[in-house]
Amino acid sequence: MIIMGDKTKVRKLKRKDIDKMVLWGKHQDPIFLHYNFPEFSNHERDLWYKIKARDFRKRCFAVENMKGCIVGYISLRDIKFFKRESEMGIVFDPDKLNQGYGTDALNNFLNLYFNKYKMKRLKLKVAKFNKRALRCYEKCGFKILKEVYNEFEEQNIGIATMKGIVKRNKEFGIDNGRLMTKYYYMDITKERYIFHKENQELLITL
Repeated sequence: MIIMGDKTKVRKLKRKDIDKMVLWGKHQDPIFLHYNFPEFSNHERDLWYKIKARDFRKRCFAVENMKGCIVGYISLRDIKFFKRESEMGIVFDPDKLNQGYGTDALNNFLNLYFNKYKMKRLKLKVAKFNKRALRCYEKCGFKILKEVYNEFEEQNIGIATMKGIVKRNKEFGIDNGRLMTKYYYMDITKERYIFHKENQELLITL
């Protein structure tokens, strides 16, 4: 099944998509390095795809632009079928940022998630420093539930780099040699999705 938007198409992830994703651009800023798609060997790509495909509590989707280029992927994990909820992760090619693909793809995906799959709630966690992602989520109707101060995902960057990050960004700190940062837990319910979508459509007609 393919869900079409104005700028993107969202569909089920295929094994051959991984061969294109390993060619994506790379973030150079150390606080975004962990968002870079790994430079997998062919065997590692097979294994990564099999792990994603075999777990019944996970689903992965490719995001294409209208030229057929893979510009991102969306994953669902910890799917709770009885409660009709899950947690989302989303990654985009660094070379394709700031082109409106993220908001368009997420709106498409929410349509699929709530209307096709009949889910009731979608959760996510986002770093507070990731302003671009945060704007996208809020634009699509997600709300902040709480803020936490946890270990940063990427710790293999050296103490000098850690100190530089803390000096440049107020959202970071160092605790016992571990780089720490602030995260938001966010969610959107089906009811809020419908309300948000109706309001957006109303604004367009005014």
